[in-house]
Amino acid sequence: MNKEKIEKIWIDIIHSGKGEFEYQLLSKLTIPQLNIGYNKKGQRCLILELPLKFDKAFQQFEKENLSLKYFSKERCLCIVLNDEYFKDLFDDLILSIYNKIFNISNPEEYSDLFIKHFFKWSSFFVNKKNDGLTKDDVKGLIGELIYLKNLLIDTTLDVDDVLLSWRGPYDDGHDFVFDFTDYEIKTIEKTKNNVRISSEFQLDSEKGKKIELVVISVEFDIDNGISLKSITNDIKSIVLDKLGDNSFFITALSQKGLTIGDLDQYEIYRFNPISETTYDSSNDAFPKLIKSKLPEQLNKLNYNIRLNLIEEYIINKKHY
Repeated sequence: MNKEKIEKIWIDIIHSGKGEFEYQLLSKLTIPQLNIGYNKKGQRCLILELPLKFDKAFQQFEKENLSLKYFSKERCLCIVLNDEYFKDLFDDLILSIYNKIFNISNPEEYSDLFIKHFFKWSSFFVNKKNDGLTKDDVKGLIGELIYLKNLLIDTTLDVDDVLLSWRGPYDDGHDFVFDFTDYEIKTIEKTKNNVRISSEFQLDSEKGKKIELVVISVEFDIDNGISLKSITNDIKSIVLDKLGDNSFFITALSQKGLTIGDLDQYEIYRFNPISETTYDSSNDAFPKLIKSKLPEQLNKLNYNIRLNLIEEYIINKKHY
């Protein structure tokens, strides 16, 4: 199941306005009867049919742009999209629920997961207003997403653990945090020789852990470059293919003030990755200012590192 198949079903559904719903089954391969369609108001719905012998009452909930309804006569739970603006995100929600319940036969279990996903995702369906990201903000975020995408493709770890390792949007200190090594990602234009370290904590590490500095070199390419929208869609597809939970990814994006519907406005900022260079910044001789070795009188440091002078600390380099 993917978004292209879902879009085809939406197109194929003929909305007559008769009855409570017009809908189609998502897949004949699923155990629960999971459908998408339109209600009599023309709103998009995700409909979970329930067995006749499954006698349970369900509460109904209204969120900002998403509703959970129970229809006793039709014997179904229904998530209703109240604002068509979020239709792309609604497809993401559909895929997430599909991946979680498609092979579950216990109606108590799959109806419970259906409801839990409604609450988990409802916070994404909100009308947020923000000042937007600058070109440099977008460049830095694209660099982190390139690194995340490659991790998801190559890792042997659980896909959800990889998504949760991305801490850059939360300003937790390091961009990617793992048990034994943390990674700080810096994205620069290919013509630049400096990286900006924005605090005394960025290259500091916990006792017993390593910290590596990863510098991704990019070039601006408005015609053929990677945009926030394109790489976000790539990552969502990879997560779905590996049966991961995209809510972790969307939650992280929201920390940057982004919603899935916001991404079109950043299509003017596109970048192509040129190279990726990793430095052993745990090395005692690596030039850095870190909190654990600073006088207590100094804080909130910002400084540049000249890349041509730290080539001896390179531990990996690849070209895209």
